[in-house]
Amino acid sequence: MKQLIFFLFSLYCLYPQITGTVIDTETSKPLSGVNITSGELGTASDNEGRFKLIVQPGKEVTFSHIGYSIISTHAFDGMIVKLKASILPGKEIVIRAGLKEESLQRSASSVTVIDALSIKRIDGNHFQDVMESIPNFNAAGGTSRPRYFQIRGIGERSQYFAEGPPNFSVGFVMDDIDLSGIGMAGLLYDLEQIEVFKGPQSTIFGPNALAGLISLRSKEPNQSFTANIRLTGGTDNIQRLNGMVNIPLGETLALRMALESGSGDGFRTNKFLNKTNTNGRNETIVREKLLFVPTENFNTILTFFHAKLDNKYDTWAPDNNEYLFTYTNQQGIDSQETNAFSLRTNLSRKNLNATLIVSQSETDLIHAYDGDWGNDDYWLHPPYNFDPNVTYWNYEFYDRTDRNRKNQTMEGRISYGDVILGYHTKSLEEKDNASGWLYGGDASLAQSKFNFDVSAVFAQMERNISEKIIVLANVRKETNKLKYYGTAIDFDWDVEDYVNLEPVAFEISHNLLGGKLALQYFMRNGINVYGSVSRGYKAGGVNQHPFLVAENRPYDPEFMTNFEIGLRRYTENSTLHFSAFAGKRMDQQVSISSQQTVGDPNSFIFYTANATTGSLSGFELDGTFKLNQTLSISGSLGILNTHVEAFTFESDAGITTTFGNREAAHAPKYTGILAVNYGGENGLFTRVELLGKDKFYFSDSHNEISDLYQLLNGHFGYDFGNWSIKFWGRNILNTRYATRGFYFGLEPIWNEELQDHEYPDKKYVSFGDPVYFGVTVDYNF
Repeated sequence: MKQLIFFLFSLYCLYPQITGTVIDTETSKPLSGVNITSGELGTASDNEGRFKLIVQPGKEVTFSHIGYSIISTHAFDGMIVKLKASILPGKEIVIRAGLKEESLQRSASSVTVIDALSIKRIDGNHFQDVMESIPNFNAAGGTSRPRYFQIRGIGERSQYFAEGPPNFSVGFVMDDIDLSGIGMAGLLYDLEQIEVFKGPQSTIFGPNALAGLISLRSKEPNQSFTANIRLTGGTDNIQRLNGMVNIPLGETLALRMALESGSGDGFRTNKFLNKTNTNGRNETIVREKLLFVPTENFNTILTFFHAKLDNKYDTWAPDNNEYLFTYTNQQGIDSQETNAFSLRTNLSRKNLNATLIVSQSETDLIHAYDGDWGNDDYWLHPPYNFDPNVTYWNYEFYDRTDRNRKNQTMEGRISYGDVILGYHTKSLEEKDNASGWLYGGDASLAQSKFNFDVSAVFAQMERNISEKIIVLANVRKETNKLKYYGTAIDFDWDVEDYVNLEPVAFEISHNLLGGKLALQYFMRNGINVYGSVSRGYKAGGVNQHPFLVAENRPYDPEFMTNFEIGLRRYTENSTLHFSAFAGKRMDQQVSISSQQTVGDPNSFIFYTANATTGSLSGFELDGTFKLNQTLSISGSLGILNTHVEAFTFESDAGITTTFGNREAAHAPKYTGILAVNYGGENGLFTRVELLGKDKFYFSDSHNEISDLYQLLNGHFGYDFGNWSIKFWGRNILNTRYATRGFYFGLEPIWNEELQDHEYPDKKYVSFGDPVYFGVTVDYNF
C-alpha cells in the first residue's frame, strides 16, 4: 500500500496541469459534472465548478454538459469558462456522503441515489417506503419501523438484550449523525436525497459499513423565503402534518426548520383487548438547520435534530393468521427518542480545502413485548387446555429492555487537489436495563454497559494516469476498543430471594486496516466504466452470558474482500447503471439464538462466533428512460447469490447442531421494481409501480424460509399553482408478505396420552403492512 501511494504521488508531481472553473453564463453559479476533454484526456468539474486537467497550456479543451452549448477554447491555468444554456439544463446528481462531493455519473462506487423528486414519486414518508426500490436490499421486521438492514445479504436482523455490542454491518447516517441500529427515525419530509452505498465502505465510514451505508441528507437553508405545509389522511386512521419554512437572516445567515408529525393505528386488531391501535405509531420529528456563509471561502452548517417515536408493538400471533388479529393481554412498546446535533465547517483556499464534522446524539429506546402472544383465556381453549388453576402457574411472559445510547463523533479532512488526508474519532456508550426471562432464563433482571471507542486515520489519492484513465486509492488504519460490564440477578427458590450473579467485565481491542483501489475509463459517449477491489471490516465483540468461560466470551473482527466492475451512462433521455460484484467473507461472524427451556418462549440465549467463511456474488441494474416529455419508465433489478459454509454449535446441553452450507439469511436471490411515471403540462401526474422479492431464509439458526411476493403501489394527482393534491395507495392488491420469521416452541399443546403439555417447534411470521389508501395536499408559499 505504501508503494502504491508513493507511485501515485509521483505521478501527481510529474504531469503538467491546468486548473479552472466552469460557471453558468446567466447565473454565474458554478456547474458541476461538466465533461472536459482534450484529445484522449478527460475530467469533470466538481461541485464548485472547479477542475484540473493534465494538459499543456495552449492545447484545445472542449467543455460539454447536458442542456448547455458545447464550447472549445485554449487551455491556460486559472481559466474561467462560461457555458450558455441551450435547452432546459438537467440536474446533476451529486454524492455528498463520501470523503468529497462528486458527480454520481463519475463515481467509482455502487451507490443508489434517491433524490427529492424520486422520494415524492415513490410516496415516501419513511425510509421503509423507498427501500424496496434499492436492488439487493432487505430489512428485518420485528420492530415498529425497520432499523436492521441487509445489503447484498449482509446485516443484522435484531439487537435484543444480551445479543451483543452495537456493531452493525450496515451504517445509517442522517445529516452527519450516526444512527446505526436506530434508524427508525428515518422520516423523509424535506429531504434532499438518500444515498445507499453497497459493498465494503470501511475506508470512508469505518466499522459500521462492512456491507454498505445509508445516508439521509436534508435540504439546506438558502437565501430565499420559502415555506410548505402538507396534510395527509388515510385508512388505518393515518394522519400526518408536515411543515417547513426557510428564512434568510441577512446576507450571511439562513435558517430552515421542518416539522413532521404523524400517527396511525398499525394495521392490527387485538381481539382480547378489543382495540385497533395496539400496534399504533405516533411519531414527531423536528429539524433546524442554520447556514452561515460569511465569505465565499468559508461556510458552516449547524443541524439540530429531535425525534420522538412513541410507537406501540403488537404484530405476532400464535395462529399466524392473515387477518392481522392479535391476542396479547400486555401492551408491547417499541419507542425511540433522539436528541442530536451536527456541525459541518468548510474552508477553501485555492486548491486547499479543510472540513471539520462534529456530531453528538443521545437516544432512549424501549423495546417490550408480550412473549407468549396470548392470554389466559386464549390458552384455556383447545388444543391448549392450559388452565392456571391446574398447572399452578400462568402461561405469561413479558420482556422489556430500556436502552440509552450516547454517541460522539469528530472527523477532520484536508484536501489539496485530489489528495485527501483525515482522521476520525468516535466514542459510544450504550447502557441497557432489562427485565424478563434473560440469558436463557438464568436471570430475571440485568444491566449492561458497552463503551466503544474508535480512532482512525485515512488517506485518498485520485489521479489521471493515462488516456482517459483515472486511478483512485484510499486506505484507513483504525484502532477500536470495546469495554463491557454486566450485572444480573435471579430469584433463587431455595432461599426465596433474589441473588446476584457473578458480574462480567471484559475488554478487547483491535487494529484494523481497510482500503480500496479503483480504475475508471471515461469514454466519449458519456460512459464511465470502472473496476475496483476493496477490503472492509466489522469490529469484534463480546458475548454477554454470565456463565460463559473467558475464552468463549470474545469474538474477532470480520473482513471482506470485494471485487467489482461497473458501468454508468447518462444521456439527455436516459440513465443506466450496471455493476457486478464478487466478495469473500473471512472470519465471518455468525449469530446464533437457541431456546433453552421447554414451555418458556422467551428463554433464548444469544451467541456470536467466528465460525466460518462465506461468499457472495451478483449484479445490480437500475435506470430510467424518458419516452417523451410526459412519460418515463424506471426500474431496478438485483441478482444475488450467497453461501455460508457449514458451522456447528451446541443448541442444547450435549446436543450439537450443524447449520450453514446454504444461502445467507435475509438474502433473496432477486429484488426488483418497475415503474411508469406520467407528468403532463396540464398539471396531471400519476405513477404505477410493481415490485417483487424472492423468498429468503429467516435466520442462521434454522432453515425456515419466506414466500416470494409482489406488491403494487400507485398514485395520481394534480398540480395547480401553489397547490398539489395526490391520491395514493400502497400494497393495492393486499398481499400478505413476511418481514420476519422465527422457529421455536411457543404453543402449549395438550397431549391426552401423556397428560401433559408439549411445545412443538413451529414457524411463526410477522407480516408487512396490508393495503392502505390516502390523500396528501401540499401548499407552497
